[in-house]
This record gives sequence, structure tokens and C-alpha cells, in this order.
Amino acid sequence: MQIEVKGLDTLIKKMDKLAKDVQKDVQAELNAWADDTATMAISLVAANSSDEGLLKNSIKPKYGNGNASVVAATKYAAYIEFGTRKFASAYVGTLPADWATYANTFKGSVGGTFDDLLLSIMLWVGRKGIDKDAAYPIARKIMIDGIRPKPYLYPSVNKTLPELKKNLRAIFKL
Repeated sequence: MQIEVKGLDTLIKKMDKLAKDVQKDVQAELNAWADDTATMAISLVAANSSDEGLLKNSIKPKYGNGNASVVAATKYAAYIEFGTRKFASAYVGTLPADWATYANTFKGSVGGTFDDLLLSIMLWVGRKGIDKDAAYPIARKIMIDGIRPKPYLYPSVNKTLPELKKNLRAIFKL
């Protein structure tokens, strides 16, 4: 016995084309989300600090095949986002579990030596016109107390994610 389904080849071709069209639409939405999130993160860094040019300039969207992300490529990006020491402990505890888990991957890691920090502070006080003798006490206070978080990625993702979800639902008509 043999059963023949007419038009199956045509249907398969249409389904393949639809899948490719949906992939393009999904990637376009992911790319737009990464662009919007990066733009918002950059503006938050700029609004929260007058001296984070390196961080601000390192924030970029990255596009993949079926994915997109936003990267902050400075070695201290996570410390600005989550804070350090007691400030990080207080802030990270308020984050959703996935963000807290990610933030905790930086806990205890050293971004550099005290001398590196001191040099950075010396350069900063120079740019700000502050007496260079203030650099050591500032660096010491940071080492003891830490720095307050200045979130830029987390709020940006929270703001842009609902729109991405809405747009993806529209593509799949959910």
C-alpha cells in the first residue's frame, strides 16, 4: 500500500522560507534590543559620573547568530555596576537571583593592586584639579569601605527587555 500526499514538497519549502524569515525578524529584534540597551547604559554611566569615559566608551552591543548582548569591556565595569565591599553586599542582595549569581562571580576578585588604584586616583585628582596629596587617603578609603554601585546595565536591561518580549511575541503571534 502506498499513500501519496500531494503538495508536501511545496509545503516544506514554504515552511523553510517562513523559518528563515522568522530568524531574520528575531535577529533584527535582538539587535535592536542590544542597541537600545547599550545606548541606555551609556547614558546612565554619563549621568552617574563625570569621569567614566573609559567605561562609557567600552559599552558596545554585540550581535550573534540567534543572540545579542551588551558588553562593557573595562576591567572595572562590574565594580561600577555592583559596587565593592559593604556597598556590593547591600546592593547585590536586592537583585534577582540570576543577576546576584553573576555579580557574585566578581566577589573577592582583585581588579589590580593598591598601587594601580593609587595611580588611577592620582590621575583622577589631577583631572579634577584636586590636590594630589588627597589621592592616598581616597585610595585607602576605597580599599577599606569600597565604592557604591552605580548600576547601568541592570536598569537598562530591565527597561528594554519588556519591549523585546512584546516584539518577539508579535513575531510568533503569541
